[in-house]
Amino acid sequence: MLTYEDCIGLADLEKDEVAEIAEHERLPYMTALEKGAALLMQPWGDAAIRQMVWDNLCKANQRQKGDRSLELADLYRTTCERHPNPCDRRNSPVRPTHPIWRQ
Repeated sequence: MLTYEDCIGLADLEKDEVAEIAEHERLPYMTALEKGAALLMQPWGDAAIRQMVWDNLCKANQRQKGDRSLELADLYRTTCERHPNPCDRRNSPVRPTHPIWRQ
């Protein structure tokens, strides 16, 4: 049987990153771990994980939670270093778009 720590190691995620995915998506930790692992299999997954951490950081700043903001700023820096892939799904040529927004 695999433990949570085994799954973390297999997913190439840190516990803090999984916690931020869970908070951002309002998921239990194990489901957030699965989602994070699935995201990392996509070319734009690194950017999605960075964005989730960034969103949580912005929310903490808006709520004026100083200690939390500092922790998330450090985590965001670490996440950017661990997941540097610049691919963004919004710029993907295969992403479906609404006919009004096509150029």
